[in-house]
Amino acid sequence: MNFMYHIVALVVLIAAVSGLYLYRRWLENHDDHYIHLHNDAHDASIINTQTTMAKRLDMIDKLKNAGIAAVVLYGLFIAAMAVYIGWNTNPQG
Repeated sequence: MNFMYHIVALVVLIAAVSGLYLYRRWLENHDDHYIHLHNDAHDASIINTQTTMAKRLDMIDKLKNAGIAAVVLYGLFIAAMAVYIGWNTNPQG
């Protein structure tokens, strides 16, 4: 059995999770880190922006965690297939 397709798919998954991680870091670095609690009209728009950004970061965290779980499970599946095939092949010689 050729494992190259599975390895390529695993690398693509790892690249996607890494991209999500980098995107989250980029969003986090471009966010306003001060909490605005005044009742000004200007602060209301900032509070809405921060709420939207927090929801987006939470969604990205959930996707990133699901991606990490998928990478680990798929890697274990590939390793289990390799061990199973290696165990059941007849030795040459």
